[in-house]
Parts: sequence; C-alpha cells; structure tokens
Amino acid sequence: MDAANRELDRLARIDTLTGLANRRFFDETLQREFKRAQRDRKSLALLMMDVDFFKAYNDTHGHAAGDKCLAAVAQAIQATFRRPGDFTARYGGEEFAAILPSTDANVVLAAKRCLENVRNLCIAHGASTAGDVVTLSIGISVVTPDPNAATTPETLIALADKALYGAKVAGKNRVSVYGEA
Repeated sequence: MDAANRELDRLARIDTLTGLANRRFFDETLQREFKRAQRDRKSLALLMMDVDFFKAYNDTHGHAAGDKCLAAVAQAIQATFRRPGDFTARYGGEEFAAILPSTDANVVLAAKRCLENVRNLCIAHGASTAGDVVTLSIGISVVTPDPNAATTPETLIALADKALYGAKVAGKNRVSVYGEA
C-alpha cells in the first residue's frame, strides 16, 4: 500500500473534529476485540459516555464553542484510557465510547478518573444543572464472552447504553455499571 492510500485509510477511520476513532472504526474494533475476548476467555469492558446537557451548551455558547468543547472532552477521554489495547472513539454527536480489553474491577475507578479529567477542563457551562462546568455521564458493561452463549457485541452496547441511561436518570455527572443496585 502506498503512502497516499495509507493516509486515505487513516483518514477514513478518524473523526476529524476530535481526532478519535470514528464510529465505523469503533464498530470494526468492537467486533475484533469481542472475538479476541471470547477466544482468550478474558473480560471486555465497554464504556458509553455522553456530555451532559450538550444541546444546551451549544444553544448557549454556539456551535464553534461546542466543537472546541467536544475536542477538549475527547482529549481528556483519550488521556484517561491509555493502556495498550484501550480504544477510544467518538460514537456520535456528543457521545463517546471506550473499549477496554482484559479489564477488572478497576474499570469503575478509571471511569471516575475520566469524569474528574473532564471536570478539570473547567469548561464553563452555565446551562447545566449537573454543575458549573461541562460534565460526562458514563455507562459501563463488562462481559467475558462465552462462545456458547448468546452474548454479542450488540449486547455489550445495549447493556452499556442501559447503564448510561441509568447515570443520566440518577442526575448525570456520574458512572453507572449495568447490573449495579
């Protein structure tokens, strides 16, 4: 593959606003990591993240500021999940995702560190009831895929999304793990 084609391939996988992987690359990576976890009988964690009250942020501060906010949040997320094998992506709009292979109970601590890293950006958000600065809500699902079970990558996404919804309903600016009481 020549240099121009390699660059084109790279650009097809990156979200230009945030510099993170795009949704297409996320989908490919989740499929691959799920199969690897299944084969190796290792855990796989998925974090779904959403910027709290982002529409209100855009409406209050404008779309240019919203773009800068998303780029800064993306960098804070990427800086948090930096182990070899960790994968961060822009899932869509103001939503982000992280795939964390072979992750144990420390996933909650890492997610809380991510919340803190985003808050520490100190991006003023006067239209939020979750705080004075831009915050995230995070939903986590962790599975050890069993080749004989019906669990799929889509199941992992659905469980993390349910947990994210739980974090939103509980007041935002928090972490929720699927299955937690």
